[in-house]
Amino acid sequence: MEDKRFLLLTIFLALLLFVTGLFSLLLGQVHFPLSSFLKLFGGKSGSFRTIVLDIRLPRFLLAASVGAMLSISGMILQTVFRNPLVDPYFLGVSSAAELGASVAILFGFGATLFGFSMVSLFAFVFALALVFFLVRIIRFVHVEYSRIAVVLIGIAIAYVLNAVNTLLISFKKDIFLESMFWSMRGFNSASINEFWFSTPFLIVGIIFALLKSKQMNIFLSSDITAHSLGISVKRFICLMLCVSALLSSVSAVLAGTVIFVGLFVPHVGRMIVGEDRFKLSITTLLLGAIFLPAFDLIARTIIPSQEIPVNTIASLVGAPFFVFLFFKRGNNGLFKG
Repeated sequence: MEDKRFLLLTIFLALLLFVTGLFSLLLGQVHFPLSSFLKLFGGKSGSFRTIVLDIRLPRFLLAASVGAMLSISGMILQTVFRNPLVDPYFLGVSSAAELGASVAILFGFGATLFGFSMVSLFAFVFALALVFFLVRIIRFVHVEYSRIAVVLIGIAIAYVLNAVNTLLISFKKDIFLESMFWSMRGFNSASINEFWFSTPFLIVGIIFALLKSKQMNIFLSSDITAHSLGISVKRFICLMLCVSALLSSVSAVLAGTVIFVGLFVPHVGRMIVGEDRFKLSITTLLLGAIFLPAFDLIARTIIPSQEIPVNTIASLVGAPFFVFLFFKRGNNGLFKG
């Protein structure tokens, strides 16, 4: 009965994702009727084909991919800390990506390589370097303190990287606007190449979450239980943090800073399907792929002839939800792991 209910839920979320995609393609500064889709299948060219296939479709696909990656990243990270109040950006990857972008802008690397701007490639390299640095830290920290150590060191590194970024901007103030717009860009310059770039990372995250779901269920109980059942706790923590940080790094490079999605989407998934990590992985994946394109659609349609950064919409929804979680869990031990 439970499996049948979960199957129906998955089908419903898949249909909701399709509807979200349909609205994302039809709505915008220029609205199109549903009947206009006949032009696509009829092979007719024109503004509709250009706007829908070349602009809105890549935008929707990238937003869905980034939303799914951030949500899976958040779910994995919240499993590591056994706390639904942890966000992927706690690790500081967005700060590393922003510094990489500022360095590229500072030295005038405005060219493209394999269809990607050097600014994004520099951001990806810096974010990836931080991931490997955090993983190395775990190897030298006692397992009992490894999780809190990673968060504290990630926060400290984020402060340092933000300070260095501010220092670069103070030396050359003309990179400030370009760096700020890069971090806030969202999906307004999305391309199909960026979507294809995100796809392998998304697939890796999905496969990891599904294959390791039983181990994550065991891991949720306690380190002692996990160890007694043959799980190398430190190695497993390292692997989960690495996958989570990698997904959030790719998301930061492709869409800038999009906060709170990785925080509240996994929690919404838990409210729907409970703590089972196999069901939660699938539900979280679909919810993230629905929520972020929906936020992006609101961001570009709520004010005529003007686009709001998608991070603003995500924050307006996510921040009150974070406060709600804070007070809801406050009496039950908010920071208990």
